[in-house]
Amino acid sequence: MSTLGDQPTRRSADGLFGSLPRVTWHQDGSWRRQMARAFDDPAADCASNAEVEPRSTGEEMALHLGIACAQDLTRNRPRLLRDTVADLPEDRADFDWSACSDSLFQDHDVLMLFDHSLDGIEDAEGDIHQSLGMVNLAPQDWFAAFDPDQARDPDRGFRHS
Repeated sequence: MSTLGDQPTRRSADGLFGSLPRVTWHQDGSWRRQMARAFDDPAADCASNAEVEPRSTGEEMALHLGIACAQDLTRNRPRLLRDTVADLPEDRADFDWSACSDSLFQDHDVLMLFDHSLDGIEDAEGDIHQSLGMVNLAPQDWFAAFDPDQARDPDRGFRHS
């Protein structure tokens, strides 16, 4: 984040922000800090044995990218993965990424943002957006809680100051 500051992300950018849909590439440093926190919050839920349920579009995207990364590790770094999970109890659903995705998400609308043929789908005033009942796909809405009663504490801070 400190490298990018408020500069736009480029298509060829390495790292997290280059892997997000291009609709996010012109967001500023404040937005990127919130996106980083959208990774931290579900990770903290998992570490505390709380139910992991995405509470915002940003958290949905973070979890989708996390699942994709885990799939890549399964295929490309099986020894590293095996060593990492060696001390964890086994479950028959281990490495079933479809089941993981199905249990975490009510829908996969946020993934439509990667489809360049659907550019503009994030516009809440658009016909497709409205007819499909999509919510919070515009980057400025990514951190609004789906359910205000389950919103995270706005004073929880950030991992890095």
